[in-house]
Formats: sequence, structure tokens, C-alpha cells
Amino acid sequence: MSITRRSLLKGMAATSAVAATTMSSGCTSAQQNPTDSSLSNTKIKKPNLLIVFPDEMRAQSLGFMNQDPSDTPHINRFANQSAVLHQAVSNFPLCTPFRGMLMTGQYPYRNGIQGNSHTAMPGKFGGKDFGIELKKNTRTWSDVLKDQGYSMGYIGKWHLDTPEAPFIPSYNNPMEGRYWNDWTAPDRRHGFDFWYAYGTYDKHLTPMYWTNETPRDQPIKVNQWSPEHEADIAIKYLRNEDGKYRDSNKPFTLVVSMNPPHSPYDQVPQKYLDKFDGQTSESLNTRPNVQWDKDYQEGYGPAYFKEYMAMVHGVDAQFGRIIDELDRLGLEEDTLVVFFSDHGCCMGSNGKPTKNVHYEEAMRIPMMFRWPGKIAPRQDDLLFSAPDIYPTIFGLMGMPELIPDTVEGFNYANSVHGLEGDNRPTSQMYTFMPYGGQSYGRRGVRTDRYTLMVDRKIGKPLTFVLHDNQNDPYQMQNIAQQNESIVASLIEEELLPWLEHTGDPWRPTEVPASTANAYT
Repeated sequence: MSITRRSLLKGMAATSAVAATTMSSGCTSAQQNPTDSSLSNTKIKKPNLLIVFPDEMRAQSLGFMNQDPSDTPHINRFANQSAVLHQAVSNFPLCTPFRGMLMTGQYPYRNGIQGNSHTAMPGKFGGKDFGIELKKNTRTWSDVLKDQGYSMGYIGKWHLDTPEAPFIPSYNNPMEGRYWNDWTAPDRRHGFDFWYAYGTYDKHLTPMYWTNETPRDQPIKVNQWSPEHEADIAIKYLRNEDGKYRDSNKPFTLVVSMNPPHSPYDQVPQKYLDKFDGQTSESLNTRPNVQWDKDYQEGYGPAYFKEYMAMVHGVDAQFGRIIDELDRLGLEEDTLVVFFSDHGCCMGSNGKPTKNVHYEEAMRIPMMFRWPGKIAPRQDDLLFSAPDIYPTIFGLMGMPELIPDTVEGFNYANSVHGLEGDNRPTSQMYTFMPYGGQSYGRRGVRTDRYTLMVDRKIGKPLTFVLHDNQNDPYQMQNIAQQNESIVASLIEEELLPWLEHTGDPWRPTEVPASTANAYT
């Protein structure tokens, strides 16, 4: 893992100090680099920040990756202008846990966001039963920027609060025994003063939103595909005509959180499907690890790949509109733009319908940073993780001293710039925690060659999965049983340091020798 003693001490400090919401100096070698620290001169104009992140958009769906047969001309052009991190991952590839890592810079055990935020009907359990939501008193990066004088805007999906009774009428309240969608009260918006958002709501063709003016019981209903509508609102925010959306005398931060290409896959306008006219999901979804004959839940699986590609195409078009408007307004040289996704989607790869697994299609995400004149276009295979987004953005914006010691991610601003000075990681952590069972579930690591996943269930022996991603890029073979020494080495040298760094109580036992049922 290549974790320094300094970072381990920082992790221990985070455990004992929820109160550590005060700002402190940087905590990685990158933050001590003269090139990095010189950016923090207070006389330099504070840059704007624009974050755009769709939901469930896997790295393989980016056209320039030459894997999925997608059509993403705007993202391709953006990549040519950006620092692109090809090996970025979502460490807990599920909506709310990723959003928790993004906002806090902490891994799920530390920030307490260890599953999806929802509220269960009687007789069932949900995230609310285990306190899974972004707490009001948590110090997020948006709180920090608000205190630095930024105008703060948030558009789209939030999914960091558990719904409260009386529940808002919504198609997914309840759904599958849980309540999903609710507004976010103003005192839970973590510094965002322009609000045009919802909790989680997947009717993409007829979305609903709460704004600064709408009370909880009067959300806005819209008859427009959600990425198109959100791009419209984002463009209005950037134009800021008559100062209606933000204080034009302040730097701004705008987050646009699009829900597609998240399921349901039939929620996509025909014009984007027309791009793939004459094609079928079978002709498009040609990854050799796709299992077509599995009995998937209705509405999921590889049969919807054409619709998934259409959504990706539509998101690309709306992202392009936002970036084109930013450039037209002459804001490009004053604005750091960051594009990523919360996790990927398997679409039938290795028999998995969506996410929340260790496979490449679920874990790997887009990660691009564009800032003309400040960040040179380049590509890097840095093993970048979700909690690194927060500190790296602050490093790039010249604010490394504002990164709290509670942040467990690392500032890789130097690596994004192509400079030396970062303690580059040798692995990325993978985690899945069952609700209320943090000592159980799955843990693992992903290195530049291997993916290891270890599963602990109550009363059962550990199971081990090892993939050689160089020789088996589609992860179709589990080679753990034949490579116990590699498994043991990855646990000792990579996984255990990650568990220590993040305060995670999960621990593997000794690798069982010749236990056939331990390898699945």
C-alpha cells in the first residue's frame, strides 16, 4: 500500500477526533512539495470549481477507452484537454457510500456511510436503522469552500439522507420495502446555497426536484429527461443573468450530479436510442465475460445494454452543453472542471447485473481534471481512490492547507500535474459491509496487476477470489487456490495496512491450506 507512518497517525487521529473539524496543514508528501505550496499564495484569485458526475457510468463506457461501443464525442474531446487517470476506482461501488467518500474524504468505516441511505417499512431494515446518512455536523469539502467565500451550487441527485415520516409521495416511497426519496433540509445541505436537487428518484423522463424556494411537500415535477433539465439549470447558473443564481463577486462551485445511465434503462429519449439504430444489446455487449443465460431480475442485466449505451450517449451530449457554455462565457481558464462517476455497472459481466462487487466493470470509474493553462493534458495510471478526490481537488486549487487531518484520502495534485513528490499508492482498497455487520462482508485490494477479494460470513470459512488482471483482463478465472502465497502477500502487504489506515475492524484469518470450499 505504501502508507507512511504519518498517514497512519492521521488515521488514528481521525478515530479519536470527530471534533477535528478545524483546518490543519497538509498531510501527504504532495502537500509539502514547493510547487504545490506555492499555489496557495493568498493573493492568487481563487479558482472556480465545476464537478459533473453521472451515476453508474463505468470507465469502459468512455469512447476513447475503446472498450464499449459507445459514442461520447464531447467526453473524448474533454479527455484530450485533461489529465486523465485511467485506473481510478470506486472503493465501495454503491451510490451512497461513494457519495460519502466524496464529501468527507474518508472511507466508509470512518464516516459511517456503509450502505445506501433509505428508511425501512416495519418488519424490514434500512440504512436509517444504522445511521447511514451524511451527518449534519460532518465537515465536508463543501463546508470548507463555503467558509472560504464561495458561492455553492448543487444540481441533481444527492442520496445522502434517510427519508423521514411523513414520507413524501413518490413512486419509490416505498419500493422493495424501503422509502428512498426525500428533500434535504437547508441545514443539511453542507454549504450549498443554490439547491436544485432530490434524494434518489429514477424516473429520468419525469424527474422531481426541490429548490431553495420549494417546501418539502411541494417538489417541482418536470417533463424533461433529467440530464437535459439539469444541464439547462447548470447553464443558467453559469450565465447568472441579473445575479439570480449566485453572487457574481465570489468564486463559485457547482456540482451537477446526473442520475443516468443508472437504471431503469427504459428511461431514455428515443433520439439517443436512434444513435444505435439497427443494433441490439447482443450485438453491442460483446465482452467475453457477459453471462447471457443467467436469470436476472426483471429490468436488469445484459439485455438492456443498448439502452445503457443510449443513456451514456445522452449524458455525453448534456455534459458537452455545459462545458461549451463554460468556455463560451470565457470561464475556462478560471475553472477547474472535474468529471467522474460514483461507480460503474456490470451489465451482465461475470453474471452481475449492476454494481457493489469487486469486478472491474463495477469498480473502475472515469476521472478527469481539466484546467487550461494550469493542468497540462496527460494520462496516468495512478491507483486513485474515491476519498482522494476531495484532497486532490484542494491541492489543485492551491488550498492544501485547508485539508483537515480527518481526511483519509491523499492529495495527488503533483501526480495530476505530472510532477514528482507524491507517495504513489501500490493498491486500492475494496470494501462491502452488510448493514450492521461491519466486521463481516467483503474486503480486498486492487493493484496494478491483481484484484483480491476476501469474503467473511458469520459461521462460515473465509472465501478468497484472486484475479490476474494482466493475463485475465475480464476476470473470468479465480486463481486464488493455486496462488496462496500471492494471496497471503497481498493480505499482509496491502490489505492489512489499508484496514489499519481506515480504522476498519474487519480482519482476515490465516489463509486456509487446501480448503476447497474457501475458493469460490
